[in-house]
Amino acid sequence: MFPTVARLSKASRRPLTPKRGNKDFYKGTRQAFLPGGHRTGAPGVHVIRGSAKYRLEDEKVRVYVAPPLADIESSPLRPYVYVAEHLKRSEARSIFGRFPSKRGLTPEYFLQVARGYTFERQSGRGMKRDKGDGGKELIIPDVKEVIGGKEILLEGSAKDKAESESLKA
Repeated sequence: MFPTVARLSKASRRPLTPKRGNKDFYKGTRQAFLPGGHRTGAPGVHVIRGSAKYRLEDEKVRVYVAPPLADIESSPLRPYVYVAEHLKRSEARSIFGRFPSKRGLTPEYFLQVARGYTFERQSGRGMKRDKGDGGKELIIPDVKEVIGGKEILLEGSAKDKAESESLKA
């Protein structure tokens, strides 16, 4: 009788995975794990005979109960992509307008529209336009900070001054 080889004795301690298990051992993605219960497992078995190598068993197939179709159709909730919604021409062009080229939405045009749209949204929130060093317009946000229990409105470089003063103190 030969003693057990050391490297083979540790093989039984490794967890059993679907790769190491038999053809019927499948853990899946654990989507079928029911809270407070056991794992429901695969809905069928592998078979050797016949043309179909996997046979579904009706008692193992998961069934989900959905609300009636009339309730779904009358619900105000809609998916993100809703095919039955038809936009008017003015609604469809409200953001991007007419495309400048026949190729449709180019990256340059998208960037131009996105910057304009972002500026319009931020302009109502205390944003200022200022000329930078290069002559280009910069958008400088107004920042409110609470220093020592008081709310202080900081603009542009005043914020940097306040930060340096707070570090000195």
